Formats: sequence, structure tokens, C-alpha cells
Amino acid sequence: MNKKDFDPLKILDITNNIQNAAGGAMFNTHSCEEVKVNIRPNKDVALGKFKSDPLLPGCHIAHPITIEAMRKDLFVLGDEFIDLELKYECIKCRKELDLQFWMFCPYCETPFPSDL
Repeated sequence: MNKKDFDPLKILDITNNIQNAAGGAMFNTHSCEEVKVNIRPNKDVALGKFKSDPLLPGCHIAHPITIEAMRKDLFVLGDEFIDLELKYECIKCRKELDLQFWMFCPYCETPFPSDL
């Protein structure tokens, strides 16, 4: 898997083609639920981290750069989810990241190489 594979339509196509042991569809992609997560910017939160929002129960706070670095189109395929993990070590800060969650490094703002 590479960075380009995290396009929402490409992931939908991948999940539509996965079969269970009986040869049927593994996931019901026609019945989905969109979940919005409320994340409020707060410069006091460390880069790349999230905290529960002390003012808004059920919400979170994160540094503005962390929010900007987040992918806005994450897929969760239930308890038996497909592992879309793509580990990557940032070339600048050496933090280990999972590219399924980030558009660029949330710690040092370094863009990911275009050839990933």
C-alpha cells in the first residue's frame, strides 16, 4: 500500500472487492455511517497529540497544525476492520507515523515524499 491508496474512492473499491471465506462480500459498503469528530484548536496541546476537551464533553482539542495534518476522510470498517496501516518514519523528526491518518508530519510539518 502506498500513500495514493488512501483516496476514499480507492479504499471503497478495495473494500467492495474483499470476499469472506464463503465467497460473499466481507463488508456492506452500501450501509454506512458518517461520524463527525469535533476537534477544537488549542496551541497548548503538543503537536501530533489529542486531548479531551475540558469545555465540551465528547469533543477533543489538538494543536492547529495537528488538525491541519489530519486526513479528513478516515475509514473504519467495524470490529473486523482491514488493516490499512502504512508505517512511515519522518525523514526530519524521525517520528513513526501511520500514513492512513496524516497528510504531512504533524510533529514537524515535513511533507511526505511524493513517491510514497
